[in-house]
Amino acid sequence: MFQMFKEYQLTLDKILKYALYIAPEQEIIYSPPGHRRIMYTFKEFAKRVNKLGNILETLDVKRAYENWEMGSRVAIMDWNSIRYFELLYAVPMYGAVAYSVNIRLAPEEIIYTMKIAEPEVLFIHTDFVPYIKMIVDNVKSLKKIVVMDDSSTCENKKTSLNEIKTKVGNKDVYEYEELMRNSKDTYSWPELKENVVAGMFFTSGTTGRPKGVYHTHRQMLLASLQILIAQMEYPLRMSNRDIVLMLTPFFHIFGWMAPYYNVLIGNKIVLPGRYRWDHITLLVKNLIDEAKKVNGRVIAQGVPTMLYSIIQEAKNMGIKDLSGFLFGYGGEALPISVYEEAKSLNIDIVTGYGPSETLTAITRMIYIPRLWMKMGIDDKKLRDHFVKNNSLGVPIPLVLVKAINEEGEDVPQDGKTPGKILLYSPSITKEYYKNPEKTEKAWRHGYFDVDDIVTIDNYGCIMFVDREKDAIKSGGEWIPSSRLEGFISTHPAVAEVAVVAMPHEKWVERPVALIVLKPEYKNKVKEEDLREYLIKEFIDRGLMPKWWLPDKIIFVDELPKTSTGKINKRAIRSKLEEYIKDLS
Repeated sequence: MFQMFKEYQLTLDKILKYALYIAPEQEIIYSPPGHRRIMYTFKEFAKRVNKLGNILETLDVKRAYENWEMGSRVAIMDWNSIRYFELLYAVPMYGAVAYSVNIRLAPEEIIYTMKIAEPEVLFIHTDFVPYIKMIVDNVKSLKKIVVMDDSSTCENKKTSLNEIKTKVGNKDVYEYEELMRNSKDTYSWPELKENVVAGMFFTSGTTGRPKGVYHTHRQMLLASLQILIAQMEYPLRMSNRDIVLMLTPFFHIFGWMAPYYNVLIGNKIVLPGRYRWDHITLLVKNLIDEAKKVNGRVIAQGVPTMLYSIIQEAKNMGIKDLSGFLFGYGGEALPISVYEEAKSLNIDIVTGYGPSETLTAITRMIYIPRLWMKMGIDDKKLRDHFVKNNSLGVPIPLVLVKAINEEGEDVPQDGKTPGKILLYSPSITKEYYKNPEKTEKAWRHGYFDVDDIVTIDNYGCIMFVDREKDAIKSGGEWIPSSRLEGFISTHPAVAEVAVVAMPHEKWVERPVALIVLKPEYKNKVKEEDLREYLIKEFIDRGLMPKWWLPDKIIFVDELPKTSTGKINKRAIRSKLEEYIKDLS
């Protein structure tokens, strides 16, 4: 009997299958600093993904069969490596959930998020093995551990597991490349339903504890298509002749979805491994020459601090021209001084915006007709309009956006009237995992509320105004001001504290703490006393990342208050230069 119509399921295996048809010999380069560079064609990459299918089965990973079900959560702690890339395909294609662990969180918060996610298997780079005993002692769901290392992947050196085994008790421990060598390169992948959950990660904890979000195969595939359509428009005009250098950490929204949509169109991909900016800058320079041979460019994306680091290294190396390099930034505003430096090196700049909950860059710098029909087609003028006005971009295809006032009414699109941005898109998370209260609050308007304030101008461009909860973003990573205030306030001398952002040339923002001392401690406590206290009580104990330490601690007699008696951070920010000047 012949096969009848079968509904097409939007699952991630379709991306790889299509890529194997259009670009079987295209290359994925893994070039970690200090190690041998290795290369796989898409065809060879697919065989390694097949090997992982067999490995996941050997590890007793459970798969999901029904829509919105989750299979086993498979946690990944690694740099942007070929291994991570392989796992981002194999785990969801198997029917399990790829759970990318944010390695930049404080150890205590890594444990907090893992206890919520309840992974059964952990793939972990040797750089993060110091965390392993703490993880095993606290994450009771964990059953098996797979250790990964660049010496093994790139030079075929054996990774000793003896020390690790002494730290994990009765947990099974394996080595990644050894498992790969002993696995078949064919695998019969299951036919999954498109709304089986494919991936999970946690927000950066903007307003408190990180929140878990998850997305299905359908959402991840549609998100890939949405961003591709946007990036094929002006000014980005992406093509399969471009070489993609993947800088955005894979634990950040799966590298802003680049591992999926770039494979879908057949781009050459370069993975830099652990961040070393001299190494990455040389990669950019050398790849430009290669890309120009086929009229392509080198494309990378990340937070502004990454661009700043590349520019500084280029200057140190005497590089005067990086034409043929395009950098897409997001996460925070790009300092105008850095933008001008990028232009002086002939680096093309584009912008975008996409909170964790939305999965992809839900807005992007796109020259939509509403913009260019009014402003004209001068590229410099259009690009400056986005960057210099701190624009998030315009909605990518299929995204519905509006900004509302406190009464829930749409605000005018005049570029002046601020409102809370609400989003609706096929890629947005269904819920915050195990957090119904936050979920209900986010969806209460029918669109998703991410607690950001914006304006929308008459060209359709969305301009960022403020973060509703006053979080600080330093080097692309969130520092929740309320949590840092909580740590500082435990010192017995502190009566009141407010943490706000101070502009920083490299990191874009850094925290400044303003402190009112209790009367009995006035003139008895110094800035260094507070620093040493935070290090001893919180950083050394793994409760707070070291980079959260305020750059400045300023003692004041009083803090400005609102009419309801709350500390007025807006007033503090407006007078921050005066506070700092008084300090000096």
